[in-house]
Amino acid sequence: MTLTGANEVKDVEAVCEWTHQKLNQDLVVLGSSAGAPIAGSAVESFSFIKAYVGIGYVFGWWASIIFGSHYKKIMKSEKPKLFIMGTKDEFTSTSKLEWIFKRMTDPKEMKLIQGVGHFELEGSEYDGQMAELTAEFVNKHFKV
Repeated sequence: MTLTGANEVKDVEAVCEWTHQKLNQDLVVLGSSAGAPIAGSAVESFSFIKAYVGIGYVFGWWASIIFGSHYKKIMKSEKPKLFIMGTKDEFTSTSKLEWIFKRMTDPKEMKLIQGVGHFELEGSEYDGQMAELTAEFVNKHFKV
């Protein structure tokens, strides 16, 4: 385990490569919280990774100390990206996400969940909504 997630990106890449080989299917990578920037760093590693979903991506100032090296990779990616965040996220303000979102390469989408904090969004009560938003995004961009 590394503090900045550098080795963990290699883990994500290995899982993606194994999954692609076993299923012979293109993939959409999804990461949540601290895993969101790590997963986002793997998106451009393989052509079979077709899109990215980040739930509660940690773009805040404190998080940038640890995960800032990952931001540019997903921001510059030309693959479809979906960012889902609660408007009461304790790590990234809505205004910070919107500021970064404007500077990202298209295609990109953002879904804000009103009144929900970072850890609430990761709770099981929101699993259905996260799955639904992810499925809508995948269906919109790909023939499933």
